[in-house]
Amino acid sequence: MSGSSGITRFAVIGGYLGAGKTTLTVALAKRLKAIGKNVAIITNDQGHALVDTEYARGSGFDVREVMGCFCSTFPEFVKSARSLVQVSRPDVILAEPIGTSTNILSSVVDPLRCQYPEEFSVAPFMVVVDGSRASQLSGDKLIPAHQVREAEIVLLSKIDLLDKDALKKAEESVAAVAPDAVIVPYSARTGEGLDDVLGIIQSTDLSRKKMEGEDYRLFSAEKESMSWFSSTATIVPKGRVDAYGMTTSLLRGVADAFPTAEVAHVKVTVLSEQAGAKMSLVGDSAQVDGLRGGRYFSDPARLIVNARITAQPQQLGSTMRSIISSLKEKFPMEIDDLTESCYSPRPSAPTFFTGL
Repeated sequence: MSGSSGITRFAVIGGYLGAGKTTLTVALAKRLKAIGKNVAIITNDQGHALVDTEYARGSGFDVREVMGCFCSTFPEFVKSARSLVQVSRPDVILAEPIGTSTNILSSVVDPLRCQYPEEFSVAPFMVVVDGSRASQLSGDKLIPAHQVREAEIVLLSKIDLLDKDALKKAEESVAAVAPDAVIVPYSARTGEGLDDVLGIIQSTDLSRKKMEGEDYRLFSAEKESMSWFSSTATIVPKGRVDAYGMTTSLLRGVADAFPTAEVAHVKVTVLSEQAGAKMSLVGDSAQVDGLRGGRYFSDPARLIVNARITAQPQQLGSTMRSIISSLKEKFPMEIDDLTESCYSPRPSAPTFFTGL
């Protein structure tokens, strides 16, 4: 698993919006770094500025960003991986696909292991499932269950929120969809089970599952029903600003503005030299994903907001713009250099595809 051997260990960690992929990826990277491994990360989403990328870079890792799903940008995905190898010579590359990605096993993992066996040792495909929402795999949404069917290993997250009975039911929900998948429960918050996940990455086990891809058009309506909002801004304090309070206020505004079922995933990060915070919202449930430095800052800070919500782009953009603007009325600060984009991404065909 050493970069000096000429073969880089490569782990793709998928999962639905808000399952905990980024938190897990950074936690694993930190543990690998602590035992002397050089780690690089590839992030993936639709927006022009990604919270996940800033969070990973802020944690001290070399990161490459791929716009658009890995499945439809496979050449760019490989180019990013090779660039990391040439520049950073990592022992391990961790790659995180978009939360609504489909056919990752057949259009990313399979071609990577088949076309580049002398460059990359591709670990079994892992998919993160939020343990507190595992029962929803049998719901109306097609994408989460599809992702789990592709998995060789299902990483059941947030088990610190579950008692024994709830954990058993979550495991049964996963097994009903993917009876052949290995289930690994873990909590990024407490660290329970993380060594088991780390063991998979450090092992020499390779991805071996063969599965024909499903027609990507089956998921088009589900993907197109959600709009994407991305925004960056510079926060200029006029006094001490509470980083935690500001991110919490923003997420509370989103939760109040949209029905719970429509809020797929909202991510916010604020970073300055003095303080940093990353928080996320799924439905009406907010959580702290990371804190850095102190709670308060009085120096300029960078604000990044990514939101995936079931709403028309015009409605989403207008609402998010209002929520962000209202922050300067609640905290001693001005908002400068505001940029934003808001649209409904159109599903694109995979570059390589096993099946059909």
